[in-house]
Amino acid sequence: MKNLFLITLCILCFTELSSQNVERYKKYHDKGRAFILKGEYKNAIYNLDTAISIMPYYSAIFQDRGYAQMQLKDYTAAIQNFNHVLNKKPFLDEVRLQRGMALYHLHRLNEAEEDLIQVVNSTPNRIREATLYLDNIQKEKQIIIQNQNRNDLNEIRNQLENKRLNRARHREEIIWGTAFPLAFWTSVFLCW
Repeated sequence: MKNLFLITLCILCFTELSSQNVERYKKYHDKGRAFILKGEYKNAIYNLDTAISIMPYYSAIFQDRGYAQMQLKDYTAAIQNFNHVLNKKPFLDEVRLQRGMALYHLHRLNEAEEDLIQVVNSTPNRIREATLYLDNIQKEKQIIIQNQNRNDLNEIRNQLENKRLNRARHREEIIWGTAFPLAFWTSVFLCW
């Protein structure tokens, strides 16, 4: 009887401790996402790093950190995060698209092309973004083959990067424009 009581007590203590870790990592993960929405990517990465140190096997944190690193143009670190996610969940085409974009910006055109073609073949709603990058990869390969001016190549890359940043800002504006009013009205409704 005494042993059964001790075992039950140990199990309760263990579940309490593990649930506290979940709350701790979630707090940092949520803060990181909020900083991403505000465009404060360095603060986001700091909070996401903390969340990863608490909960290192939750792949969504790595995806968010990779996204923040892409916004800071740290493509190598972003690719490492996306690789981590794709090793665990190879079916996530959103992550594959982001990795393809990061590979493109590191001038690893063949690898980027592989990722983007896979996205085009499997995700109909992401075809537009992926084909935009695939078209630019083809243009760059032609420029490299023709040995044209490096300025043309850099201009194409800068235009594509600006388009990517504008799309990211637009997505963040949509989130700010819907999430916060929804939260406000939900809290008003719940308090009513």
